[in-house]
Amino acid sequence: MSMTLREKFEKLIDKVLDKRPVLREIIQKRGKKNLYEYAQDYINVNLNPPIQQRQDEMIGTFAAEVERLLGKQVAKEAAEQLAAHYYVSTADHHGPVTHPFFINSNLLTAAPFFEHSDPVLKNVIVFACGSISLNNSSWPRGLLFNTFNKGKIQTQKLSFFPAKDRLCPVFNYRAYAKEDIERARGALKEMVKMGDVHPEEGTKVEALLDEIYLRPEVLTAGNFSDQVTQTNFHLWKKFFGPKYHEEAPNLIYLEQESLVSKLLINYHFYADTTITHLLFDPAYDLLIENYFEGIQGAFDRKENYGTYLFWALPKGGKYRVQMWKQGNKLVTEDGSYSIELKPEIIQKALEDKEIIPSMMLCYIVLAFYYGLKCLGGFSQVNYLTFMKNAYIKMQADRGNYRSIEVCARSQTKEMGGDFTLAFMGGPNGELVPSTGLDLILYGTDETWPCLIEQSKIITLEEGIFTLMPEFYTILYTENERDPELLSVTAEDITKLLQLDQKVKACTTIKTH
Repeated sequence: MSMTLREKFEKLIDKVLDKRPVLREIIQKRGKKNLYEYAQDYINVNLNPPIQQRQDEMIGTFAAEVERLLGKQVAKEAAEQLAAHYYVSTADHHGPVTHPFFINSNLLTAAPFFEHSDPVLKNVIVFACGSISLNNSSWPRGLLFNTFNKGKIQTQKLSFFPAKDRLCPVFNYRAYAKEDIERARGALKEMVKMGDVHPEEGTKVEALLDEIYLRPEVLTAGNFSDQVTQTNFHLWKKFFGPKYHEEAPNLIYLEQESLVSKLLINYHFYADTTITHLLFDPAYDLLIENYFEGIQGAFDRKENYGTYLFWALPKGGKYRVQMWKQGNKLVTEDGSYSIELKPEIIQKALEDKEIIPSMMLCYIVLAFYYGLKCLGGFSQVNYLTFMKNAYIKMQADRGNYRSIEVCARSQTKEMGGDFTLAFMGGPNGELVPSTGLDLILYGTDETWPCLIEQSKIITLEEGIFTLMPEFYTILYTENERDPELLSVTAEDITKLLQLDQKVKACTTIKTH
């Protein structure tokens, strides 16, 4: 007997939350809060004296990176904010901020800033993951926007880079050049010619290429990651339209792996910190294997996922490669690349960008050593909590109670992404998640007030539930998926929860 839509929906939720128990806990405890109220709590950070003593290292390194890429004034204000409100988002992938996953999280973070009396709150700060491929579903290799043609809404992808490099990581990928943008411009003109993009939309996207992606300082950047930080800073402001452009907070988008590399080099290679021992003390090897192996986002030799401390990105190679500990070295599986775990050797490799800090190492440094509150997506809240427990057990075995004191305050159950706030309306009553460019192409002076209003209407659980079909396909392999559960769509859930009666489109796609 086939299930009703309600039964399928409830089973779908259970299947997802079985794999994400921390997400289940968050929904049970805080799911009824509206998104606006939930985002207001971001600024509440658990600090203690040991965390505050380490803050200067973290904030100083952060400020130097911001100054290098965005200037002295932005860096000064961002450092002051981080000292007062010690949290960032780590939910995003490093790339143009256009994917619905990432614009929604950052718009929600920004919403309370407009009504908050704290003058220090001027920036949405994101430490984004650069250790993802250019072909990731979040489309870091170019721009995403929606158009209406052939009777339906269609997502258009405009790439800056050739398809042959799609599996390269964003980390240390080459900077795009003027000719890359000209090729994208040519592809855009072809979309217009074929009728996939209306000329009016094509003109607006082309103007963005000129105004933002061909800025002189961007074209002289050292790599694509630096360009992402610079271009997102300017692109983001356009989401708010001319009316709210000036009062909108800045978006500071830094690649977390590069920041962690600098923290390691500046403070942990020739010191006596827990990070120093984690990297170079053989007494920690068994503890890392015992407590971290098998945690998603860390590593697992049997299942062959993740890596041990660092990924390899050998000179002349295009792809990141796993490394495993063998004696005092990290070695790739085929033995073609190895690196000795000595401070001066690891430092040189980091400076040359031949190795990439793993996700596990990034969070150990940012969240557990420096005590930074890291807002995350539906998976991060789960694995970060498991990593925290593993780190505390490891430090307990070594008798490092000061490290436990810092880590115990680390807030790992903070949802900062993976909910939908910005919806775009279609001519047939469709409600689809907006991309960043959609806000520019189809937004009005009423778009931002509408988004704030929506954040006060949609609850946290409602914002999460509409993404359950996507979570299900991420968490279960093709062979594991139930066809009945696959048949449930975000639109079905929107109607089932009667969200279609309370959610409004904040932009409306043009049908011309």
